[in-house]
Amino acid sequence: MRESLFAIFTVLAVVAAGASEAAQSRTTEYHKKSLKITKETPLNIKLPDGLFVTGTVKGPNGAAVKDAAVFVGNATEGFGGLGGVTNAAGGFSIPVQPGRKLVTVTPPSGPSPSPASFSRLLPKTLGELTVSGDTAVGVVSLANGFILSGRIDPPAGSGTLLMFSPFMEIFPVKSLALVRVAQVSGTNPLISNLYAAALPAGTYRLLTRATGSNMLGQSVQMLPRVDKVKVTKDTVKNIVMPSGGYSLSGTVKDAAGKALDGALYAIPKSGALKGWDIQAMPVVKGSFGIIPVLNVKNAFLPAGPYLLLFVPTGHLMNTYTGKATVTSYDLTMPAAAKTLALVAKNGFVVSGKVTDARGKTAKAAIVAFKPMAPLNVDMLGLNFMLAATNAKGIFRFCLPADTFNLYAFPSTTPATALKPDEVFRRLILSATGE
Repeated sequence: MRESLFAIFTVLAVVAAGASEAAQSRTTEYHKKSLKITKETPLNIKLPDGLFVTGTVKGPNGAAVKDAAVFVGNATEGFGGLGGVTNAAGGFSIPVQPGRKLVTVTPPSGPSPSPASFSRLLPKTLGELTVSGDTAVGVVSLANGFILSGRIDPPAGSGTLLMFSPFMEIFPVKSLALVRVAQVSGTNPLISNLYAAALPAGTYRLLTRATGSNMLGQSVQMLPRVDKVKVTKDTVKNIVMPSGGYSLSGTVKDAAGKALDGALYAIPKSGALKGWDIQAMPVVKGSFGIIPVLNVKNAFLPAGPYLLLFVPTGHLMNTYTGKATVTSYDLTMPAAAKTLALVAKNGFVVSGKVTDARGKTAKAAIVAFKPMAPLNVDMLGLNFMLAATNAKGIFRFCLPADTFNLYAFPSTTPATALKPDEVFRRLILSATGE
């Protein structure tokens, strides 16, 4: 769980790596455990200066690995940390708070999922180290793994598609501790039908989801599927998506009737897919599950019981001034189309200013999450509430009454540059269970 939790923060906390220590800022992340929210809370945050952790990432042949993601996480607290990417020489330099650390290196994506050119490099986590001053970890050597690859095709009889977009996550057989996300692409930007992932020897579960539309813009009904595969050598596994499901669409508003932006996740409460977010639906101007201009439904679920979780994203872009917060709903999906009118609960406003150690205004991404996911769902990313500061360093977001861990990252965090749906999607991908 610890390594996968660190992957969440790699997404949010990547800083520009490769600069010399003299030129690079020492400003690092701030984190606080067990922040109890029971009322509106003013909260000013000062980002501390850190100590540099430096090193060089190389492949098994000794060649430098450029654009590898390096995350230095806090081993003692079990959360928080800061990350960066390697430069052309494979070097990284990351400012962190002192203490016991774990360094995790994730190799970059390849140019394509073709097995002939796909990178075999595997992620690596170093043994625990204690940082009490600037610390050099030396060379981090990444090993090669086996390549799992193949085709992902739409359901039989789908005809010629205008768009096909599959997505694959790879898990161990008996847990939801994410191992890798397969790289997917295809013959053109709209048709992605090839995948690949580098893996160590082992047996895995593949969770594959996809969306697609035909030449008329009509969505093709597709269900997620789970496959078991054993990897002891380079392995080819072709997948055909199953057809089926029933349309789920509707609206999400706050208590004052304002249409919301965000993401709505559908998590089965039973069956083989229990605990997995099998459908992530963007909520745009209050609508989900439908393309408004075309009036085309684009979200489908099998019949059964679900937990729906709405995560607002307006706080991230500083476009929302209401009080809507993360809200869960129970859904029994019938064997028929379903339309919902959802209302998000109000939370408590948590707001303040972020500065660096010298009192200078800082742009940052602020993240808070509950230690326990709803219904014991093994997806910690679904609990995140995320906000970004504005040009004056001010942040504002709403939380339900609960106890949170709080994070603040320096201005170069990509969270301020990513679209809200992409941020939350990446959080989900990086999340893992207990």
